[in-house]
Amino acid sequence: MNLILSIAALLLGPVIYALGRRNHVARQILDGFIFITIAGIICVNIIPEALTTGGTVAIAFLAFGIAFPIVIERGFHGALHEAHILVLIVAALGLIVHALIDGIALLPTQGGDLAHAVILHRLPIGMAIWWSLRPNLGLPVAIAAFATISIATAASYILGGPMVELAEARSIAYLQAFVSGSLIHVVAFGVTHDHGGHIEPVARSQDWGYRLGILLGLFLVFTAPQLNSL
Repeated sequence: MNLILSIAALLLGPVIYALGRRNHVARQILDGFIFITIAGIICVNIIPEALTTGGTVAIAFLAFGIAFPIVIERGFHGALHEAHILVLIVAALGLIVHALIDGIALLPTQGGDLAHAVILHRLPIGMAIWWSLRPNLGLPVAIAAFATISIATAASYILGGPMVELAEARSIAYLQAFVSGSLIHVVAFGVTHDHGGHIEPVARSQDWGYRLGILLGLFLVFTAPQLNSL
């Protein structure tokens, strides 16, 4: 059941995103929600897990991941769009790897609280994937990303034990640290930007809808997973 709910939440993300973007206030709320939840998942879940498993070396990979988009953008100065696409591909691959770990968290032996947190987090992840991949790489690529993440989650859930060993490998921790750094760049500056002009999401930080979205995102990341223990 947890597996089905996690995939359903992932696929529900684009639906909510597409419907919400039709209204200005809803768009602001979604901008804030996506921004803070993805940042929270990266900083509260993915990075600590990577550093715990990978140790000091993982910190170096994290720093390299943060610098990677900047280096790529400068290297492809005449083809900035292609540089952004490369960063998106790296981020998508990282999400696929993280989906393998999420599949393990959905196992009954891991406890209900962890599984519920994964299911809740899948909603903003689905929104973020659609927000970033659909306009930049096209519908087929976005659909392929959702299919791959769903399959990776299911495979991890079904295989169980062998995937636990894979998730605990230092190489996976290094990869997660590197990708987390790149995702931080995407969250901070958006998918298409020039570091001096337009930054996505488009809502301004003083808009009340954007602030409400941030509050909802904080609730999802920090508060909602604790409700099951009440």
